[in-house]
Amino acid sequence: MSTTKNTTTLVKRAAAALACAIAFWNCGNDSVQNADKNISNVSEGNTANVALKLQYANAPLLDSLVLDCYGADTLHLVHSASDADFGLELFPHDNWNFKAKIYANGNLMQVGELETKLEAGTSVSLNIQMHAIVGFVYIEIPLGLHNDAGIKSGQMKLTSDDGESIIPMEFTANSGYFKSGSLKLGKTYGISISLMNGDGQKIYELSDSFDLTEESPVPELKLKSLRSQVALAIDAAADKNLQLSLPLPAGYRKPKAEEILITEYFSAPSTNDTTQYEFVEIYNGSLDTLILDDCSLGITSSSSTKHFPLTVSEIAPSQVLVLGNPNSKNTPPLYVNTDGWQDMGNSKGQVILKCDGVTLDSLYYSSAPDSLHPNVVPALGSSKYGSSAQLDMSQWENRKDSSAWVLDTPTPGTI
Repeated sequence: MSTTKNTTTLVKRAAAALACAIAFWNCGNDSVQNADKNISNVSEGNTANVALKLQYANAPLLDSLVLDCYGADTLHLVHSASDADFGLELFPHDNWNFKAKIYANGNLMQVGELETKLEAGTSVSLNIQMHAIVGFVYIEIPLGLHNDAGIKSGQMKLTSDDGESIIPMEFTANSGYFKSGSLKLGKTYGISISLMNGDGQKIYELSDSFDLTEESPVPELKLKSLRSQVALAIDAAADKNLQLSLPLPAGYRKPKAEEILITEYFSAPSTNDTTQYEFVEIYNGSLDTLILDDCSLGITSSSSTKHFPLTVSEIAPSQVLVLGNPNSKNTPPLYVNTDGWQDMGNSKGQVILKCDGVTLDSLYYSSAPDSLHPNVVPALGSSKYGSSAQLDMSQWENRKDSSAWVLDTPTPGTI
């Protein structure tokens, strides 16, 4: 296979992944602490209600969100990337100062600051505009569970007027990726990517360039297909939150064994939690769109097994599909993807995925092994609720072994 600049790839460049703002809504409260020496500016016995929500475009490798508040009190708040809500009840003060920080890729990426006056008994809405101070490059290459493309290594070279850096490719269970360190803004970077087979021969190559600016500090490139005979590049979008992609021809076929996996099941939702519902999650580990027209989900509870047809016609490559209990009012409509359901046993049971009458994947779960099932997928056990069993994707080939699974907070739609 020749290695030219225009080879079998599709490049997706997502624009301005970290350009964002912090917004404050009217509601919520939280404890405050450490009143400072400016307490004389506080109206005694009254507070101002401030609810904060950090708004930002999704970005790769986002670590944490930090908010520091200085005024009548001093607060330091740190939230995970998945929790952008802050609720505060603040003493009134003539000069409240809010400083926000966003960390990604292990580094401080963006900062923002705002000063305002808060009066007693008020609810306010404010915005803090964030400003990028550095950027980085993240490129993901979907390979599928079986890596049919035969990619065993790769390297990315970044060049600018400051010099060049070479970054080797790292691997997960179903993809490869390149991740740079922090890069200066306001520069043009050249990028070249080479992917090699087991003999070290180049089988894919890409060259391009991009501008790294405050408006687009993370030009996320994603190689969408390694099968197409067309190479397309999309320039970074001017709109900060715009995501661009182009479809390329790919396989559209029925699934085979070892391509669709059961990656999570949740059989023990808490009756006191209106956000929980029984579900089974499946994952397309191929690089093709797989047809699900003749597929069904089998559920065994006690000694009874029933099969329910899937009501979705296909699953895209490297995507997950949640099959939620359609009989539960807690199940989001997006996850109602079977024609019927049977209640799953809390402490033991079986889940079977069939297509055209052939079992593509199955699991037997139990709180303890028995003579017929010496190795089981873990389950909570009788009268225990709230955790699902999730497959460690790095051990997907050993998924019949209980060590490949963990019990944790349910994560439908995410592997």
